[in-house]
Amino acid sequence: MTVASERLHAAIVEQRLRHNGDPALTLHVSQAVAQATGRGWRLSKMARDAQIDAAIALCMAVERAEHRPAPVPLLGRI
Repeated sequence: MTVASERLHAAIVEQRLRHNGDPALTLHVSQAVAQATGRGWRLSKMARDAQIDAAIALCMAVERAEHRPAPVPLLGRI
């Protein structure tokens, strides 16, 4: 999740996302915080009972939309 969290942060800072004002997303994002780890930072709950599922889903969606894996070389005949 650290790579995905950092990619979400970059998308927000670079203003590549738009928010339609959905109250559930607003609530979930407002309850998420950046937590430093040995591998980078990731999203975490601000409080134990916080709901951040929509923020995590947003993080995963941005990662999936922007991730460009390296091409896999094919062996043999084409």
